[in-house]
Amino acid sequence: AAANAANHQQLQQQLLQIQQQQQPAGGGAQAVVTFSTTPGTSNQANIIDYGTRYGMALYDMGTKPLFDSEEDKFDLDNDEALNFEKAVERRAKAMGWYHAQQGILTFTVDGESLDLVTDYGRIDIGEIKTQSEPIYLATGALKNQRAAQNNDMMQTMLLDSITKAAKTRVQVFKDEYEFGDGGTPEVKVIVAAALYKIIMRLTTLDTKSTNKALRDIISDLPNYCLQVLGDVDKIHPRFNNTYAQLKARGEDVNDKEGILFSTYAQVPDKDFRDYMKRQKDDYLDNSGDMKNADYLAIMKKAASKFNSMKQDPTHQWGQPSEEDQKVIALEALLDKNLKLTKELQQKLKQKGDKDGQKEEGGGKATKTKNKKNTANKTRQKEDEAWKKVAPKDNEPKSKQIGKKTWNWCMHHQAWCIHKSSDCKLGKKQHEKQTKVANSAVTEQQASNDSASQINPSYAAMLAQIAAQSE
Repeated sequence: AAANAANHQQLQQQLLQIQQQQQPAGGGAQAVVTFSTTPGTSNQANIIDYGTRYGMALYDMGTKPLFDSEEDKFDLDNDEALNFEKAVERRAKAMGWYHAQQGILTFTVDGESLDLVTDYGRIDIGEIKTQSEPIYLATGALKNQRAAQNNDMMQTMLLDSITKAAKTRVQVFKDEYEFGDGGTPEVKVIVAAALYKIIMRLTTLDTKSTNKALRDIISDLPNYCLQVLGDVDKIHPRFNNTYAQLKARGEDVNDKEGILFSTYAQVPDKDFRDYMKRQKDDYLDNSGDMKNADYLAIMKKAASKFNSMKQDPTHQWGQPSEEDQKVIALEALLDKNLKLTKELQQKLKQKGDKDGQKEEGGGKATKTKNKKNTANKTRQKEDEAWKKVAPKDNEPKSKQIGKKTWNWCMHHQAWCIHKSSDCKLGKKQHEKQTKVANSAVTEQQASNDSASQINPSYAAMLAQIAAQSE
């Protein structure tokens, strides 16, 4: 934008030099000079003489693309609509395209005079065609006047300021901006105002649902603030661009100031939020710097504070407040507790090792039965059956059968040669249960110690979240 402005100023200086060179030399009579702020607005009601150096320079100034490189040209991108609109407006003012008699951008709708550049959404393409007839019709009153020259310069400038892809999209609607002059033979004339209308219509999706969509974008600004991490330099252009499109359609947004304050409340920097909270209080009290303030004044305050804080080497932008840090710590603690609870439940569900589980060597043992004489299967089943019959409470836990002493093992729940006190399986189960129990006690104690340090209000929040997670 700065480069384009510099080029624009260079053209104006060249035009001034040409004008000075055309003044009579020596003691000749001095021509009457009419004051103007730009060469384009000097004698803007008169026809431009393109046979002179001044006329050719003025034509170059009017038709020069708004952007220097193809990459910078307008691609009908909604996010760049406001920049394009403002660039067109600057060129139009510099060139005198708003002149009362020879202007080409002012239209009357329902008795109201509207500027097409900013009010394009309120002016129908039919109105533009009808009210531009004096310029493009062969019999039009302005056909051979400065207005026709202005129209030609502007349409050339517009087409040279958009990308090739944008031109392809625009040319689909050629019948809506290029009209026959009614002469013999008939000549097609591009009406610059209609061309601009089509460009902006394609850029902003000019439909009945557009107004609601634009309002939704502004209403959703607090969520957008979270997405861009509170970058005010991104928030404000989004608001300005969207609001400009609404104004172009004659629409407005209720409570712009309230939406902005709600947006600033989402910025992830405590000092910035506190500052804007004080501005909001002053705005509601209509006092201090916020007395009679509008949304522009509020945005100016926010932008100034944002830039100063970003440039302050002693301020770490985006650092969470103490309350934010507590919430973060609580979330981490909650995640840990929920994880421990699941692990504890999983441990308590585990049972003791059985025959066939992994041994100390790490290999998986093969589950086998005692080798017996299978010749007499009936006797074998009877032999295995009595071993599973538990002794009654008043019966001894040991008995002699043949030459062997059998003992009831409470761990195997069977008559075995070993005693319950000597059972390896029992020892493993005991060790494991003891370890699990001790771990559970330790974890529970740690959880209790952490919970005891939590502020009651945060503890209530933790309990609520934990209940929802069950």
